[in-house]
Amino acid sequence: MSSGTADNSLARNMGPMGAIATVVAGTLGAGLFVTLGTASSTTGPSVILVVALSGLLAMAIATNYSWMATIFPGAAGSYTYISRTFGSRLPGFLVTWSKWLGYMAADAVLAIGFGSYLKVFYPNTTLPFGVDFTVGVGFALLTVLFLVNLVGTKGYSVSQNAIFAFLIVSILVLVVPGLFAIDSANYQPFFTGGFDGFVAAAVPLFYAYIGIAVAAQMGAEVKNPGRNLPLAMVGGTAVLIGLYMLTAAVIYGVVGDYTVLANSERPLATAAEVFLGDIGTAIVAIGGLLATASSVHAVMAAGIKMPYSWSWDEVFPKQFSAVSDRFRTPHWSLLTLYVVASALTFWSGGLDRAIAIATFSYLIAYLTVSLTAGYVYVKRPDIARQAAFQPASWFLASVFVAVAGAAGLLTQAANWTALFTGNFGALTTLAIYIPWLLVGLGIFGVYWKLGERRGTDVQAILDTLPGVPSDEWNPDIRDSDPDATDDRTPSPGAGD
Repeated sequence: MSSGTADNSLARNMGPMGAIATVVAGTLGAGLFVTLGTASSTTGPSVILVVALSGLLAMAIATNYSWMATIFPGAAGSYTYISRTFGSRLPGFLVTWSKWLGYMAADAVLAIGFGSYLKVFYPNTTLPFGVDFTVGVGFALLTVLFLVNLVGTKGYSVSQNAIFAFLIVSILVLVVPGLFAIDSANYQPFFTGGFDGFVAAAVPLFYAYIGIAVAAQMGAEVKNPGRNLPLAMVGGTAVLIGLYMLTAAVIYGVVGDYTVLANSERPLATAAEVFLGDIGTAIVAIGGLLATASSVHAVMAAGIKMPYSWSWDEVFPKQFSAVSDRFRTPHWSLLTLYVVASALTFWSGGLDRAIAIATFSYLIAYLTVSLTAGYVYVKRPDIARQAAFQPASWFLASVFVAVAGAAGLLTQAANWTALFTGNFGALTTLAIYIPWLLVGLGIFGVYWKLGERRGTDVQAILDTLPGVPSDEWNPDIRDSDPDATDDRTPSPGAGD
């Protein structure tokens, strides 16, 4: 077994700024330039309040993730936290299998978004063979960033930091002048859709925070993870909340009719035209280019860590945990994501459902990791003491907010009534999520059976961290305190 050796481990080349840029710049493209406007269709200017409440939920989730990340600073985030806490590969695999599809779909959507912002500068450009301009540009961006990621984390960090710096400047150039052009009368009426409309805006607006834990995927590559992972996730989420609140206050304060924003493909550009004229469109287009490029970059770098970690744990083809000798990059995992995401850019018809699955899968991961964090905090002091910081009892409030919020949003993201009543024709997200989950279970079952025949030592695998060399990771968790009671009862999947 190669797991736990340096042969296929990753290199810790990412500093604190690279980790923060992964969270902030990697998230902005998914929410800032579209969602803040379109989500107002059901609730009007009260989107500003939904942004704040969604931010509280995002901060609770980021807190839970960052605590677990200091205990298990390996690759793949939620997969590692869950599998190592419960001593079983199956629950972590089930939680992250659909996230992988979501990551690939998100990369395709964001790449096409990059093309749409570039089209502002080249509105009449045509591409050979009748390829749509936005699709062709999106494919080109995926290709460039594939090559950047191929040379390892160091190349990723340098390029992401540069994009991040320019992105923040472009947003501030838009937001700061806008603060002086606000007309408070434009906020009236504040609530336009009542309570139901307010709640309906929560799911798309939470998507604006969907990348808050993306740095957790790269836990095996972050330097000083006990400090830098919490700094990236909690600090990055705080930056996102501030940027979203300021931007939402500006765009609804300068535009007299919120429906104009709700119906706009580029709501920030629509708002910027009001007080900056044509230059506003250019500024927003540049910001959109930077935001979508940085999001594609971060999603690509993070999305390859899940199949890498499954392969490390020997429940996925071994090629996915192979890394290049020079750059320590899981090149086969990266190539797979690039090929699938590129194909999806040319088959955009199914992307809306794939993105719905992405949001649904993220919520499941956030719910289960928060529950896991609460379990470790209350029932597993032997694991909890491995954390880089020991929170007081307020941590349970963070767990409760994250669990309740994620569960509530899940009821909005999926038509559970249709499932339980047998009205399968009305299903949307679940119609893809459940069959995809069954495919994953089949793959897991095949590799579990192969491992059983080979006599694979599952416990030895679980005593490693994906992506981390054995000489760095020496788990002193089980039986670390002879006076402590091990409350963990092996699950039916234990030893899987």
